Amino acid sequence: MKLLRATALAVLLATASMSAQAGKMTKSNEPLTLEPDKAAVVFMRPGKFVGAAVAVPLFDVTGDETKFIGILDAGSKVAYQVPAGEHVFMTTVFGGDGGVRFYKANVEAGKTYYFRAHIIDGIWGLSPVHQDAFAGKDFAGWDKGTQLTINSPKSLEWGQANLESATQRHKNLEPQVIADSASLRAEDGR
Repeated sequence: MKLLRATALAVLLATASMSAQAGKMTKSNEPLTLEPDKAAVVFMRPGKFVGAAVAVPLFDVTGDETKFIGILDAGSKVAYQVPAGEHVFMTTVFGGDGGVRFYKANVEAGKTYYFRAHIIDGIWGLSPVHQDAFAGKDFAGWDKGTQLTINSPKSLEWGQANLESATQRHKNLEPQVIADSASLRAEDGR
């Protein structure tokens, strides 16, 4: 019983720490437009209720440098433009190492790729949206049910304040191989 209470308290404290950053992104009224010679990776988080109090921070950890991308809140999406090639992303949910996950995307210029945030094994994570999903009603609902957001001064401030911690997690925890189940392929773009 003590273990159950301690676990519940830890989850509550972690949730409270992440919910403090929720809502710091700004809604964008501009459509997504691709820069020449770039691909867009769109992180989307459909739904308004499940885990709504918990935000999902996103980082680009391609190579040695850790870059803050943005924060996914319920019902939002964040678009991030990258050059063609292989990229590695990291999410950090809850303060400890247990909420850190890594994802890979191999992208071609001129295409848009998608990751969908949802709860995986009890923690927020990302699933790649593969090419065959675009024709389905699930993808249409996810896309329509999410608002494009951009960084605000508050989200950029949060990203800068947490960059050192994210960099340490990146260096300490990045796996040598990222599973196919957490990877986008070049042909998954549209």
